[in-house]
Amino acid sequence: MRLLYLADIRFPMERANGIQTVQTCHALARQGVQVDLVVRRSDSRSDEACLKFFGLTPHPNLELRRLSTAAPGSVWGQLTFAARAFPFLANGRYDAVYTRDLVLADLAIRTKWYHRLLVIYEAHTAAALFSEETRRLYQGPDSRPPSARKLKRLSRREHRVCQRAAAVVAITHGLLKSLSELHAPLAPARVIPDGTEVPTKPQPPRARSADKPLQVYYVGQLYPWKGVDILIESMKNLLGVELVVIGGLPPEPDLDRVRLLAERLDVTDRVRFLGFLPPPEVAKERTSADVFVIPLLDSMTARVFTSPLKLFEAMASGRAIVASDLPSLREVLTNDENALLVPPGDPDALAAAIQRLAGDPKMAHRLAAKATEDAKGYSWEERGRKLSELLTSVVV
Repeated sequence: MRLLYLADIRFPMERANGIQTVQTCHALARQGVQVDLVVRRSDSRSDEACLKFFGLTPHPNLELRRLSTAAPGSVWGQLTFAARAFPFLANGRYDAVYTRDLVLADLAIRTKWYHRLLVIYEAHTAAALFSEETRRLYQGPDSRPPSARKLKRLSRREHRVCQRAAAVVAITHGLLKSLSELHAPLAPARVIPDGTEVPTKPQPPRARSADKPLQVYYVGQLYPWKGVDILIESMKNLLGVELVVIGGLPPEPDLDRVRLLAERLDVTDRVRFLGFLPPPEVAKERTSADVFVIPLLDSMTARVFTSPLKLFEAMASGRAIVASDLPSLREVLTNDENALLVPPGDPDALAAAIQRLAGDPKMAHRLAAKATEDAKGYSWEERGRKLSELLTSVVV
């Protein structure tokens, strides 16, 4: 089977969608699917160097097709990418086209009369609902809301894709439920969450000495809805704990915002900001953690849509997890079984959970061991297997 994977992203890309895309394609390649990944060319690095950025090596079943496009991030850039990617659809080499980009999925579906390829769409949000919430999550309440015309256009496009695709992949059960309610009758659909690299040997617990502070780690983007501000605020109530924050991309203002918050709360002596690190370096840093925190705030995106890579990475790390008690996370985590779940947005509850783990190493080890075992069901290998099965079922 030969699969065309379209991703209108610069490559290599340090954000989660870049990591998720290339890991998914590499996992499919390891399952025997021939994958051509079409992305933007962001610099002059070789294909091998781009894969190395993600901690991956070349695979004979994975081909990178890096397109040079104008004005990345603009409407003109999107049109340029679509125009340059379209010949791949029409060249007769592929059995199906796969994308998590709604615009590209719609293009492929509306031109199917010409290229005859099956289209598989991987949904990460409900487009119109996410567009409405994006303003608050990323741009602030004072920014201009999306127009009714834009929301209607997004809804129509998603409706067409969800009904006419050969298959729809949703990353959470909550998202699949939302899409089903919005766009019934839905194309054949399956929930396949995101994944992680699962070590062949479990990571042993980190040896702690009584004079060393508990190492609490946050890894991910620093947007306010991710909850890192609440985590920093919880440090006011945590003695004998050091917080390590990995994430933040210049020129975005988020790293400066959380640094200023730590200064204002007078906890800078117990919070280390490492900024952005490439994925292989993050993997090395994870071995220094005692506890990982996923402190998402309550929003529709967090409740319904999110399947965080950092959650699965934390599960596979052999460390205890404290996370917000939200439906999307409860699809994976169970309180007092493989994590401690706390009310979102509550720094006191977050501090209390971390303090429990600091004072009860046996409980921390029990939670970590169960999470590590559960992580096997969320490996990239498992995701590749499930997607390969789905592709085989629709490509007949």
